[in-house]
Amino acid sequence: MKRRCLARLRATVRVTPVAAVCAALCAPAIANATTLAALNEVVVTATRTEERADAVASTITTRDARQIQRAQPVDEAGLFADEPDIDVPRDRRRFGAGSINIRGIEDNRVLQMVDGVRLPDFFNGGGPSNISSSTRDAPEFSFLKRVEVLRGPASSLYGSDAIGGVVAYATKDPSDLMQGRKVGGELGLNWNGIDNGFGQSAGVAGGSDTLQGLFMYANRNAHEMKNMGSDASTSVNRTRPNPQDVRTQAWLGKILLNASPAHKFKFTYEHRDGNTDTDLLRLSTALPRVTAANGNEDLSRDRVSLGYEWKPASGVLDRLTAQVYYQESETTTLTNQVRSNTSTGCSATMRGTSLCNVALGFAFKQEQTGFNLQGDKSFATGGVAHRLIGGVDFMRVRSSEARDGTVRNLTTGTTTKTLAGENFPIHDFPTGETRQTGLFAQDEMRFFDGRFTLTPGLRFDHYSLSPDGDDLVYNNAGGRPAVSKSDSHLSPKLSALWQASDRVNLWAQYVFGYRAPNYQEVNGSFRNPVQGYGAAPNANLDPEKSRSFEIGARYTGDNVQTSVALFDNRYRDFIEQVQLTCPSDPACLPGLRATYQHRNQTSVRIYGAEWRGVWRFLPQWRIDGAVAYAHGNNEQTGQPLNSVSPLRASAGLTWERVQGQGAAIRWRGARPVTRTDDSSFTYFKPAGYGVVDLQAWWRFNRHVSLALSVNNLFDKKYWLWGDVRQTGVSAAEPGVDFYSQPGRTFAASLKLSF
Repeated sequence: MKRRCLARLRATVRVTPVAAVCAALCAPAIANATTLAALNEVVVTATRTEERADAVASTITTRDARQIQRAQPVDEAGLFADEPDIDVPRDRRRFGAGSINIRGIEDNRVLQMVDGVRLPDFFNGGGPSNISSSTRDAPEFSFLKRVEVLRGPASSLYGSDAIGGVVAYATKDPSDLMQGRKVGGELGLNWNGIDNGFGQSAGVAGGSDTLQGLFMYANRNAHEMKNMGSDASTSVNRTRPNPQDVRTQAWLGKILLNASPAHKFKFTYEHRDGNTDTDLLRLSTALPRVTAANGNEDLSRDRVSLGYEWKPASGVLDRLTAQVYYQESETTTLTNQVRSNTSTGCSATMRGTSLCNVALGFAFKQEQTGFNLQGDKSFATGGVAHRLIGGVDFMRVRSSEARDGTVRNLTTGTTTKTLAGENFPIHDFPTGETRQTGLFAQDEMRFFDGRFTLTPGLRFDHYSLSPDGDDLVYNNAGGRPAVSKSDSHLSPKLSALWQASDRVNLWAQYVFGYRAPNYQEVNGSFRNPVQGYGAAPNANLDPEKSRSFEIGARYTGDNVQTSVALFDNRYRDFIEQVQLTCPSDPACLPGLRATYQHRNQTSVRIYGAEWRGVWRFLPQWRIDGAVAYAHGNNEQTGQPLNSVSPLRASAGLTWERVQGQGAAIRWRGARPVTRTDDSSFTYFKPAGYGVVDLQAWWRFNRHVSLALSVNNLFDKKYWLWGDVRQTGVSAAEPGVDFYSQPGRTFAASLKLSF
């Protein structure tokens, strides 16, 4: 078995000698570093209540504050770099890390929450000008005490946008800084060579058993993320990164009131904002008249929430929790372009004799108001122990998007708000409101003295989408008015876990998923008559549905912990934006050569397998790693799913003393990209790779700790498939080194606790 495993890795992945050693050990213990803690820890996301991670019938991994500090990530792509079934594509041109991809499912199909509140939607308007994008923007990493990732459909507990999985961020509470004292705090300094970023963080907490408070602040200044390019020209051939200045800051405040042993309240305020200035020196082959450009992005997010917990002495319920919240997020971008030798109308593609300055603006805003209520109760009927969970979720989201443009023809001396047949300002979908209401219940039934657990669950969801009717600025393509939609759905679930022995458990789950179409997919519209393409709304979109079957096994020993999972996810009415067959399709926009529209795909399937574990072969030594394989097809078209990555793996060798000193050598790699949907154009297909990182950490005493990292130790040039497909890099595109990953970089962080 070891020989076959190593032979396959040699044949498909370019490995270093260190990686080969790690790969040779893959048979007895495959694991991910984030899973090490999860196997024996308590998690919440899998069941919406506290449960041991090794006793849930699903695949879930965790990262705690200590692991995050050691890894020193600068974005979500770095945070999940050692999770081979998670991909976070980066827009290397400008916007950085985008949406999280779990097992080939991404964007708004993966639920991301901070302290139980959903992060704003991901939005990407596409197009070669790359002006309209709004990322979900994870919380400040120094504020986090924990991250949990639940794989696969979770609609039976979390509703519409959890069809691909859940990423749950938990921020620190006052007790995490106080550590049993009346007052506690921390100071942090970090520097990372991946983007020459320097950050500072500070936090203080204090109080009594009755009242506690916390305040944290973080600030970071960075530059462009490095790559392995060398061409510094302003042209389509440029391979060096676009120069950037990035500034972020964040605040977190909490007040906890323990009014009585039965009643607890928590008030939370979180703020995060960022600004990025980019010189867009890599020019687009699709926009030959654009000879210079720069851009600015501003983002902000504010969240306020009030949580309540009741543990009645009467025993009517074991626990009742409730939370009300309000969150507002906004992204605005400005792109300035110089268009040379262009037409009188300042086209980005048509040749002429004019010189123009074009300013393009974009804004995306969401306001969320919501509440959730959940009750837990444990009881017994005969020889069966029950843990019943039920509750309600409600969320109202107001969404708005706008584009603006000012065109100055310096040759003719004219200024206009018209460009490429559009009159600015304009909305690509109407401002409107979405309401989602969910009722859920789950009964965890334990038989045979707790050795067998059967858990049925059911959730009812209702959503409604209502535009405001701002037709004066809505890009009403083809004269189609904005529509309202509403629908409801039942999402059942059944899972089973058998404790075969004190060390082995087997589990299986069959889960139904559901996702309602959003505002952009239903009413999104766009026309570019100059270049001859556009996007049409689709009022007939149906919600996506999924059925997921997953089985797994875990072994938890004193020195060896390992798990394996196999999954098969089938999606019906999967929503994808496709190019229509024009002019025969009645949805085609008249007068345009190409029309795009979101359509339901009859059947999409993703299946695969994952293997994790750890082997502590000496008291202070361990080996861990993970392997993830997925295969995805659009069964309606017969084409592969580009969102599915090739086989990937990670492994690590760690030495750690109880006192807090340690070091690790980590490897991660992937097979070459071979399965892509090239029906529109032929993608650039990255080769396989294997890279090595070094980490070391010291805890000098209870007050001072230091972490150091060397990433990509052997300075290897490689590409990530997620970055390539995010931008749509073709095999013929010049200067593909622009999309390469950073070479050898260094990072350091210092933390002072008091």
